[in-house]
Amino acid sequence: MDNATYEKEWTRPVHRIGRITLLGVCITSFLPIAYLYFMYGIVPPIDWVITDIVLITASFGFIWLIEPITFFPVLGTIGSYEAFLTGNIGTSKLPAAAVAQDITRVEPGSKEAEVVSSLAIIGSTTTTVAFVCLGAIAGSAILGALPPDVLDAIKAYVAPAVFGALMVTFTVKFPKVIPVAIGVPLLLRLFAGGVIPGYLYIVFTLVATVIAAVLLYRGRIKDDKPETPLQEAESISED
Repeated sequence: MDNATYEKEWTRPVHRIGRITLLGVCITSFLPIAYLYFMYGIVPPIDWVITDIVLITASFGFIWLIEPITFFPVLGTIGSYEAFLTGNIGTSKLPAAAVAQDITRVEPGSKEAEVVSSLAIIGSTTTTVAFVCLGAIAGSAILGALPPDVLDAIKAYVAPAVFGALMVTFTVKFPKVIPVAIGVPLLLRLFAGGVIPGYLYIVFTLVATVIAAVLLYRGRIKDDKPETPLQEAESISED
């Protein structure tokens, strides 16, 4: 597919649908507040609202800029719309997209990767919704039967386990980068813990890891790009 066709048939519809969908979610998220106000006259004081907005922006505002930039190379355009619409990006959508691209051996940032990422996130979202429904129905009974120590372990270690499994996948492909990816946040934690905010850990680690990957795998990135399934099929047909 040439770039013009791809832009017309994929990119433009994605942006159009994505913008409409996200705008619709932003509007409908205010419906419960509107219902409480118009039906019962309940509305928080304006100074509370302003204070909360300032506190939330100060705590998470930088992440609003960092996450779209750092996640986009893996998620792609439609994957970003899907992921930021459904949430659980770091623990669900991002690993699903990364593993799917690795399994299908598509080149990151390519058109094939964009499609693979979007399908992986759709699958992840469907699975998440299914298990959320199951959890809503049977979760209370299941969690109620578990001892408190098990519940604490689940809350504390599920996210690290997901990221650990994801790191193993990339360790096999790029083992030289792993000491940097682990060492930088560890050193920041040891020597700058409490001095710099947590979101800067992501920034420093991301920059250091990218620089290390470029320096250590410059030749591989340039000359040893993996073939996509389509390219492999074309090579076989030529042989």
